[in-house]
Amino acid sequence: MESDDDAEDTNTPFDDVTHGWVTYLVRIMIALSVVLNVTLGGRLNQTFSARNWEWKRNGKNNLVRPLDALLGNGHCSRSWAYWKVRRRW
Repeated sequence: MESDDDAEDTNTPFDDVTHGWVTYLVRIMIALSVVLNVTLGGRLNQTFSARNWEWKRNGKNNLVRPLDALLGNGHCSRSWAYWKVRRRW
């Protein structure tokens, strides 16, 4: 059995670069979602996903199901909750 000192480091410099690019791309996608939402008449700093969850809560037509299917179950509700908490800062 190996101790923690003897264990090999499995991370490579490439992993750090890849993680950095993924983080960067996610932030770009969030910014584009906010721009799309504002362009369509939404509130500032609210993503398109958060806006759709708000529409669902208000009984309006929405795209929550396809967005959640594409981006992960519960994505829109989490986006909306994050937006509600963050806008009070």
